[in-house]
Amino acid sequence: MYEVTMPKLSDSMEVGKILAWKVAEGDAVHEGDVLAEIESDKAAMELECFQDGVMGKIVKPNDAEVQVGEVIGYIATGDEAKAAAKPAVPAPKQEAGQAPPPKAEAPAPAPAAPPAKKAEKPAPKAPAPPKPEAKPPAPVAPRPPAPRDAAAAPPAPAAAPPPAPPAAEARERAVRISPYARKLAAKLGVDYTRIEGTGVGGRIMARDVEEVAGAGAAGAAGAAGAPKPSADEELPPVEVTEDEAEIEEASFRLKTQARRVVASKHVIPHFYMTASADVTALLARKDALKEKYGATVTHLVMLACLKAIAAHPEVNRTYDRGRVIKWKGVNLGLAIQTDQGLTVAVLRGADRLSLEGLVKGAGEVVGRARAGRLSADDRRHPTFTISNLGMYGVEHFEPIINPPSAVTLAVAAALPAPVVRGEAIYIAQVMRVSASCDHRIIEGVMAAKFLQDLTALLEDPGRLLAGQ
Repeated sequence: MYEVTMPKLSDSMEVGKILAWKVAEGDAVHEGDVLAEIESDKAAMELECFQDGVMGKIVKPNDAEVQVGEVIGYIATGDEAKAAAKPAVPAPKQEAGQAPPPKAEAPAPAPAAPPAKKAEKPAPKAPAPPKPEAKPPAPVAPRPPAPRDAAAAPPAPAAAPPPAPPAAEARERAVRISPYARKLAAKLGVDYTRIEGTGVGGRIMARDVEEVAGAGAAGAAGAAGAPKPSADEELPPVEVTEDEAEIEEASFRLKTQARRVVASKHVIPHFYMTASADVTALLARKDALKEKYGATVTHLVMLACLKAIAAHPEVNRTYDRGRVIKWKGVNLGLAIQTDQGLTVAVLRGADRLSLEGLVKGAGEVVGRARAGRLSADDRRHPTFTISNLGMYGVEHFEPIINPPSAVTLAVAAALPAPVVRGEAIYIAQVMRVSASCDHRIIEGVMAAKFLQDLTALLEDPGRLLAGQ
């Protein structure tokens, strides 16, 4: 069987949500077919098939949130595909021919064998009920190990134990519990499916698990070795009533985005540096550049960044778990606002493009982002990220770093400001650019030199546009 796993659709993606399966079990599938629609932390995307065969089993249902790399289904190939397709064929034949005797003359032995095997399987299932009956005394002993408890608990209360495992999975999915509370429950050996949550909408919180486990020695021991709580749980919950506000569950994408920006801010030691550029001369050529190349201020800033990175390749690196990653090209991340929220699209190999190529490439990737059609490559490995809010008149801002970029550059509006030249004061168009830097791999002087060259390029259109 070929495993269909939850794909990693972006560098920041850890969990994906299955919005809808586009195929059913028993359907023939071919390379290039769309198997399902998946929602990542940034957008909804189609999951393509990479193997011809028959959809053997769908493991994870619609609306399931699944870890990247986890199996969500199986595709049967070769002889397995024929076997997988059989269940879909016998069903209609049995309905049409309810009297098998007439047709049993020729193929009697063959069809008879499969039904016999299928009949033999229920036989062992009959003795299955007694097994759970014999287990009632056992639940008391296996309580310490949480996993066994969870597996043994559902059969006991159920009148018909055969469907117990699926019921247990369904009930576990239905339980609303915070990630930290789930880890804590596993640590303390608590069956959280039996806990009544005190959070919003009955969600189980860490305090609920600790209360069940006991606030004494067990709670203290658990707290000592328990995993670090999420940022949401480090803050007390906001207690509100229906009269005060409307409360709704955050979307999957919003929750993922919240988790990622908190992780970036918590893990990466940010420092910020701002420089100003007199872009009066550059803006004077804006209309001509727009007419010739279709270029906007954003494209000119992109070109300036790429030239500055060429002079300072050390800013195009990533620190990752004791490793220094020196990227061989510049994958330019562009922060884009879409109808679904903020996303970062990646223009790959941007350092090899001319101004005209940047305009064309950026236009294509931005178009796919706003249509919700970014591919995995359109999201993968932004080595330097740009966020431009200048069109909104923003004077200055400091963005959160977008990993694996070590630098995320904020571009503000070009606004009139007094500038001293020699002994005279002029009113010039001044643009502020701010670099949010990862201090694990970017040093102050390194960032200062980069910004110095960047602003020099923005102030000198001749140098910036040389070779275009």
